[in-house]
Amino acid sequence: MKQSKLIEKRVDVAVIGAGPAGLTAAIYAARAGVKTLVLEGKSASKLDLDYKVENFPGFISINSRDLLTKFREHAQHFGAEISENDVIDVNLSLDPKYLLTKRMMLQAGAVVLATGRPAGGKHQLPGEAPLIGKGVSYCATCDGPFFRGKKALAVGNTDEAAQDVLTLDQMGVKVEWVTGDGREPQVAEELQQQIREKAIPVHSRGVIKRIVGEERLEAVILDLDEGEQRLPVEGVFMFRDVSFSALYQKAGLEIDARRCVLINPAQSTNLAGVYAAGDISCGGKQIVTAAGEGARAAMEALKYLRSLE
Repeated sequence: MKQSKLIEKRVDVAVIGAGPAGLTAAIYAARAGVKTLVLEGKSASKLDLDYKVENFPGFISINSRDLLTKFREHAQHFGAEISENDVIDVNLSLDPKYLLTKRMMLQAGAVVLATGRPAGGKHQLPGEAPLIGKGVSYCATCDGPFFRGKKALAVGNTDEAAQDVLTLDQMGVKVEWVTGDGREPQVAEELQQQIREKAIPVHSRGVIKRIVGEERLEAVILDLDEGEQRLPVEGVFMFRDVSFSALYQKAGLEIDARRCVLINPAQSTNLAGVYAAGDISCGGKQIVTAAGEGARAAMEALKYLRSLE
C-alpha cells in the first residue's frame, strides 16, 4: 500500500476541539474575517451525550445535541471550517505553529486548545510520561527519522498501527511490533503479509508492563506467554488514542498535577500565541463558562495575530 502524501495547509487560527469552547472561539475568529479551522477529531464533545440542558442562557430547555448543532452551524455560517482530523503531533513554540494529523501538515498563526478535560493519563503506562520526547513517541511520520538505524518497538493493534510499523521499517528503523493488548494482530491480512515479508519481529499477544529509562528510554518490560521479558530499545512508538496531556507536555505547555493546562486570566498559556479554553483548564466546567472562555481566547488570538503584522 502506498503512503498518502500529507496535505499542507495554512490558516490564521487553528482550534483543537469542537465543543462549546472550541466552536465559540471559531465563531469569534471567523466572524473577524480570519481563516479559521476547527480540528474536531474523534473525541466527541460532552454535549453529544444526548441530555437536557436547562442552564444555557436563551434556552429554558434544549437537548445537548441540538445545542451542539447550533454551535457548529453558527461557526460554519461565518466561514469556519470543521475537520474530523485528529491531531497526532504539535510544535507550538514556533511562528507559525505546526500541527500534524494523519493527512495534513497544518501551519497556524495562533492556536486555541479546547479539547475538554485532558484524557488518557490513566491509560499511560508506568514510565511513559517522563520519557515523552526522550524515546517515547506517538507519531511515526514525525519522529521516525530520529531512530534510523536504531532499535524501536511499535505498539498498536489496528490497520493504522500496522501501516506505521511499515513506515518505520521504510525509514530504516529496526522496528519490532507488539499489539499491546494481549491479542493476536487484528489487522488486515495484506498488512500482516507485508510485515512477514519484511521479517519484522512480532511479539504476538504481548503486553507492555512498563517503560524503563532515566534520562533516555532504555528498555520495555513485556509480558509474554512465557513470562516477562526485558527488551532493550531506544524508542517506543505508541499507536493508540493520543493523550492530549502527553502531546501538550511534549510541546512545552505548563500542566498542573491534575493534567490541566495552566492559563492566565486572558486564557493565555506559557507559549506565545497559544490559548486554552473550557474544561482543559479545569475552570467552571459549564457550557456557558466554556463558551465565554472560548470567546476570550479567540479575541486574544486575534490580538496576537495583529502583533505579528
